[in-house]
Amino acid sequence: MAIGIDDQAYLGKGYGTEAIRLVLEYAFGRGLHRVSLRVLSSNFRAIACYRKCGFVEEGREREAAFVGGAWQDDIIMGLLDREFSPF
Repeated sequence: MAIGIDDQAYLGKGYGTEAIRLVLEYAFGRGLHRVSLRVLSSNFRAIACYRKCGFVEEGREREAAFVGGAWQDDIIMGLLDREFSPF
């Protein structure tokens, strides 16, 4: 799963959290057991959003992505159906 909000005017308004929760509600409502994602370790806003939705850090791939001329870690996060609590 991945989400991106490209327009600065829409950041910090809860749209990402709402979109993720809707996707998770749909996924777990259809019988999925687990949803996972990867996020750059420098993406603090996304990590906070994913945690708010219930995701937990499961691992880290060190220097797995070359972005903007520098290596960054990828954080692997996951959420199980029994851990999800909808709105």
